[in-house]
Amino acid sequence: MITLPTDLEIEQNLVPVRLAVLEATRTVRSPRRSTRYRTTRNVLIAAVAIAALTAGAIAVTRSFQDTIDNSFSCYQHASLDSHVQPVAGAGDSTDDPGDPLELCAQVWHDGFFEPGGPPPAGEGDSDVPELIACTLPDGTAGVFPREGHPAQGFCGALGLAEWDSD
Repeated sequence: MITLPTDLEIEQNLVPVRLAVLEATRTVRSPRRSTRYRTTRNVLIAAVAIAALTAGAIAVTRSFQDTIDNSFSCYQHASLDSHVQPVAGAGDSTDDPGDPLELCAQVWHDGFFEPGGPPPAGEGDSDVPELIACTLPDGTAGVFPREGHPAQGFCGALGLAEWDSD
């Protein structure tokens, strides 16, 4: 017949195991060193993360500014709700991106606002209306035909700022 150990016998057998565990935990690392190590590690991780996020933000900002400097929209009518012909990458950041008025005049000349789209190359030229450039809410230029509206206050009537070519 098998007899089970008593509680006293179990306690006596566990005492050496408990002592061995306590001794092992004392020799691992002091709490002070561990705290200093974790603090230093966390500060370094935070510094690297901040540097990476800052570099990313600078790259995105430069890219967005290049888009503003080199993109604009040509509108078919003197309204923000009219058909728009976007013109992107009209230049690069090292060169003069070009005058939005001249480039939109070319869009009109090439017939992009004709019903059915532009005619085949070499066929007919479209009349170019008098164009006015305004600053759109995203900072890019919007070029509109004046369509008989007075030039003075034209952009303000659309709720836009005057275009500053600089």
